Amino acid sequence: MRQGMVACVLGLLGAMPLCAQEPAFLGADQNTSVDGQLCPAPPSQPPAPTCDTGCPAEAPPWRTAWGLVGLSAIPAGPRIAPDGQEFHPNFSLDIDVNIWLWRRLGLYLYADARLWGEKSEYGVTNGRDGFMGTSKREFDLSGGAAWNYYGPLEARFFGYTDNNLNRGNSHVTPTGFTDGFGMENRFYLSPEYAKLGQTGFDVEKATYVSIGYFPSKVMVGNDGQPFKPGLMIGAYLTYDLFDWPLYVFGHGTYIGESSGKAKLLIFDLGLAARPFSACPQCEFRFGAESTGDFDTHSAWNLWYVSARFVF
Repeated sequence: MRQGMVACVLGLLGAMPLCAQEPAFLGADQNTSVDGQLCPAPPSQPPAPTCDTGCPAEAPPWRTAWGLVGLSAIPAGPRIAPDGQEFHPNFSLDIDVNIWLWRRLGLYLYADARLWGEKSEYGVTNGRDGFMGTSKREFDLSGGAAWNYYGPLEARFFGYTDNNLNRGNSHVTPTGFTDGFGMENRFYLSPEYAKLGQTGFDVEKATYVSIGYFPSKVMVGNDGQPFKPGLMIGAYLTYDLFDWPLYVFGHGTYIGESSGKAKLLIFDLGLAARPFSACPQCEFRFGAESTGDFDTHSAWNLWYVSARFVF
């Protein structure tokens, strides 16, 4: 019985190729058989592709929301409130928020809000506060839907409301406001718009020209009198200054009356800086907002310094 088992084992060893058996000593060549014949080397594996040669480019990550927040100090200049009264603002808080509604179709929602404060004047604040006295004076809100329907073209449909926050004799509701709705078509000039909604998109560098119309309702001119708006023409442009972290900007809007008569010309011109490489989203602006009225041949100028964070 034992002799039979030994014979079977020896038979199996004899049938096994010599290349599969262990070499007789540690120094033997692993690719050489014990009888001196060469064994075929194992097939080599192809090198894994690197991202420099074969990896597909990753799609840029998308953001759900983008926009900016800013705080402006306004040392000089008057403004006409929605109730037609003149006041002197000392600060404004600005918020611009955009949120994807249907990214594949280029459809998103947006809202612009601005809160104005008033200097210590006309008895609206405690006289003991001096130049530090301030009062909430006006809250402006506009927003709606934007549709990037083709390349650099975008359609907007929006509503607006400008509210006077001084309540007069009422302890519940503000007195004096303007509201309405409009439509606008923009043509974006900067390649920045191609990154709309992606990580790295800079809303402050997306320049454009536009044309629109207000089907309703009412606005206020420099004389404090309401009028019904009509045609709107707008533009936002920037220009980088050499290799410095500076650029000039200009935002202009023409608003005519529904009758076709010229009414308002609004400009926001100034200089913007982003001096911190560790915080490229931090921006500082110095400029002036001007509102000219063709009817009254007057212009109101607001000088401001602002700090903004672009997200």
